[in-house]
Amino acid sequence: MAYALIMAVCTLVSILLRHIGAIESNIVMVYLLGILLFSYLASGYIYSFAASVCGVLLYNFFFTEPYFTLRAYSPDYPITFFVMFVVGFFTSMLTIRIKRETMLSEEREERIKSLYFIGKRLLGIKSETNLAEVSAGEIGDQFSADVLVQFFDPGGNVRDRYTVGTDIFSEDKERVAALEACRSGSPCGCGTKLFSEGKAYYLPVIGQSGVLGVIGVSLHGQGAPSSAQREFLDAIAPQIAVVLERERLYEKQEETQIQIQRERLRSDMLRTISHDFRTPLTGIMGSASTILDNYDTVSDSIKKNFLQNIYEDAGWLNELVENILNMTRFEEGKIKLNLEEEAAEEIVAEAVAHVKKRANGHRITAKLPENIVLLRADGVLLRQVLVNLLGNAVNYTPEGSEITVTLFRENGRVVFEVSDDGPGISQDDLPHMFERFYSRRDKAYGPGHGAGLGLSLCKSIVEAHGGVITIENRKPHGTVVRFSVLTKEEPPYAAPDTDR
Repeated sequence: MAYALIMAVCTLVSILLRHIGAIESNIVMVYLLGILLFSYLASGYIYSFAASVCGVLLYNFFFTEPYFTLRAYSPDYPITFFVMFVVGFFTSMLTIRIKRETMLSEEREERIKSLYFIGKRLLGIKSETNLAEVSAGEIGDQFSADVLVQFFDPGGNVRDRYTVGTDIFSEDKERVAALEACRSGSPCGCGTKLFSEGKAYYLPVIGQSGVLGVIGVSLHGQGAPSSAQREFLDAIAPQIAVVLERERLYEKQEETQIQIQRERLRSDMLRTISHDFRTPLTGIMGSASTILDNYDTVSDSIKKNFLQNIYEDAGWLNELVENILNMTRFEEGKIKLNLEEEAAEEIVAEAVAHVKKRANGHRITAKLPENIVLLRADGVLLRQVLVNLLGNAVNYTPEGSEITVTLFRENGRVVFEVSDDGPGISQDDLPHMFERFYSRRDKAYGPGHGAGLGLSLCKSIVEAHGGVITIENRKPHGTVVRFSVLTKEEPPYAAPDTDR
């Protein structure tokens, strides 16, 4: 239709030119222009040939004598016809070639832009799952097709899988074709020699360590991907392989770092525990040995003093063991909170009674609200938190210091507060107080510094209850540690005045 319209316009223009007395060469140029225009629109060499033949026949029919026939009286006309055909055919062929080259250049430019954009997105990938999702999405947008991106582990098992569009890749034949592409390292499926009856084309993703995965593309029943589409897949597959190997290498490095940290932590724990166990054990053995060797010569008051030392060292040792066991359970995820309805006052009372046995002249008091404060928590673990906090206050304050435990409600939470009027914590130690195996460098007044597990364990227990724990210095001197957990009911009253 377009060709008939172009030739009709050329014929009308040529008739007009002959009417105004134009020479025949101008009419020939008009038809050549029509041939070029049609060839540009048609984009095919066959159409170019047909346009050239039709242009010559129309010129012969309308503008050579005898008119309106295909005969020619002048002996020069055959040469004119031949030259007109050759010029029209070759110029139209060149036009078509230039057009095709232009289209290919534009396609290459678009493909390069797409690869650049996809490459930038792949650089921001944070996991294998994210890589599969982004890769499948970008390929699906480029091809408007159903896409599968599937990664395998070294044993050939599927590790990550993501599809875009209809999941035709779950069919048995398609799964076999994808697996074969992974095993052979060669393209399989539609358009290949292997599993050519498949609905999708499968390209292996090959890295330095071998085949890492498979890209599957199904063009909604339109056959195999074109050569340009295959070139695009061949270009993007290595990029996916590089990012995938980077992520797997990063995972291995993280695992290695975790193993190193675990070994370092185990070594630190054994070294610290051995050192801290030696102190109370040495005290127990020394006191017991003194009593045994001098049982008949020492007075009962001296024996009682030695027994008191043994009791205190044994209590210290028991707390060390309890903290270590609880911390190990938290690390392994084996500890389970025994959540029950508890009276917060009872937890405070039990902790204070336990620590008073070795208070060494410290004054320990409790400030409790008038009404009962109920909370749903693991009472044993919260008691352990208070025992550790009170024990630290005893160890790091001089004899005669006042230690206060305050209980109140605040913003729907139960708040426990342990404060003392001791020398406080140095600014160097304060940011590290909840770190595991961190021991304060300032003076300890109690039996020893401990393994550096007490506050770390407190933090783990409080956070397991959904709470928060903080530590800070008081003015003018002293330390206050505060932690909170959710209360069982809304607070009917404000917190008491805690200014001491």
